[in-house]
Amino acid sequence: MLQTTFTAPKALADTLLALTETHPEITLDVGEIVPNHRPEYATHFTYTLWLPAGLEAVAQAAANQPLSFQAVDETIDYVAQTKALFPPLQIGPYFIARNEEPTPPGLIGLTIAPNRAFGSGEHATTTGCLLGYEWLLAQGHQYAHALDFGAGSGVLAIAAAKRQSTQALALDNDAPSVEICVENAALNGVAAQMTSQLAETPPEGQTFPLIFANILLHPLLELAEPLVRCLADTPGAALILSGFTVEQGPELAARYEALGLKRQWQHAHAGWLAEVWQRG
Repeated sequence: MLQTTFTAPKALADTLLALTETHPEITLDVGEIVPNHRPEYATHFTYTLWLPAGLEAVAQAAANQPLSFQAVDETIDYVAQTKALFPPLQIGPYFIARNEEPTPPGLIGLTIAPNRAFGSGEHATTTGCLLGYEWLLAQGHQYAHALDFGAGSGVLAIAAAKRQSTQALALDNDAPSVEICVENAALNGVAAQMTSQLAETPPEGQTFPLIFANILLHPLLELAEPLVRCLADTPGAALILSGFTVEQGPELAARYEALGLKRQWQHAHAGWLAEVWQRG
C-alpha cells in the first residue's frame, strides 16, 4: 500500500472523489489548511491518497501534478493518528468534537468531522466568529433567525441553532459543501432549524438580525452592499465578518463604514481578523 499527500485547489475534490468511485481500492482524505498569513491557502485543501502499488499513474493523472509516493507503514494505527491530528476544541462555551468525543458537562457540543467543507473548527477565523457571536449574546441580544453566508461545514449556523434555537439559512457556492452542511445539521440534531442551499450571492429581499460571513477579503468587498441590505434594521442586528488578515483590515473597514456600519468588536489571532459590525 502506498500513500501520497499534496496540496491542490478545492475544486479538485470532486475529481478525486470520482476516482475513488472508479477505483474503490483507493482511499481519499481531505484536510483543511490552516494558513498563517497565507490567505490564498483558503482556496486549497490538503489531499492524501492511499492506493495499491500499480495505480500511481492513475492517481497522478487525477491530481494533474507530480506526486511522491511512500510505502505505508502497516504497523501504524492510522485511526489513532487521525484522532491525534484533529483533537476536540473548546471555543468559549462550545466543544467541537471532530472524532465523536463526548461533550463535557456544561458545554455546547458541536460534532464537525474534518471534511472537505471549510470549517471544522481549528481555523482562527472560525474561532473569531464564534467569540464575536458570544460577545453579542453577552450584550443581551437574541437572534431568532440568522444567515450563514459561505457556510462551508455549517459550524457557525449549527452553533447558533444549538445556542439559541435559531432558524438559520446556510448558503455556500460549493455544492459538496452544501451536502456536508446538511449532513452536519442532522448529525447535530438541528436539521429542522437549518436550510442549506447553493448560492453565489446573499439572498435578495430577505433580512436577518444576525449574519455570519466568514469568507475572504475579495468577496467581502464585492458583496458588501448585498450583505448590508440583508442586515435587518432592528436593535442588536449584527454582521460578523471574517476571512481577512490584519493587513487587510483597513480596506475592509473603509468599505463597510462607507455603507453606514460601525465596527463594534474585533478579534485578532494568527494574523486573521474577525469583527462585529452594526448599523451606526
